[in-house]
Amino acid sequence: MERRTVVVMSDSHGDRSIVQAIKEQWQDKADLIFHNGDSELEVDDSVWDGIHVVAGNMDFFAVFPDRLSVDLDGHKIVQTHGHLQNINFTMDKLAYWAQEEGASICLYGHLHIPAAYQEDGILYLNPGSVSQPRGTILERLYAVIRLEGNQARVDYYTRDHQLFPSLSKEFTIK
Repeated sequence: MERRTVVVMSDSHGDRSIVQAIKEQWQDKADLIFHNGDSELEVDDSVWDGIHVVAGNMDFFAVFPDRLSVDLDGHKIVQTHGHLQNINFTMDKLAYWAQEEGASICLYGHLHIPAAYQEDGILYLNPGSVSQPRGTILERLYAVIRLEGNQARVDYYTRDHQLFPSLSKEFTIK
């Protein structure tokens, strides 16, 4: 059973340097890197080489896809920003979509609040914001998922790539 590493960031709001720094930190260590929207960068920016990116509500001038789906060792990872599912009010539409897609992992952003939880066998992950955090945890964060078989460990990291251990969690996914 091979261990896989997935890096997830979101809501960088024009801060290209942090996207580049996270990419440089992980590009040789991660199997996949995701950006969950609101980058406010151009779609043809070279920073996106090797990164799966979706559109956020603030990505006015770039034509990123609204949703993506990637298979990693039989785990279906689906990605969206979340604004089109109205996650400010309810997580129901996001959950319905993830279920319809047969997802093992559902990545989203928009809220600027880190969250990792499981519902109906699906791991839902919001990495928080690398630039403008909200809520009770005001650290600028991104997330790393380490997969080994059906075991998933989620860790959060600060912008200087230091572990933020109070948010670490482990899950068994489908």
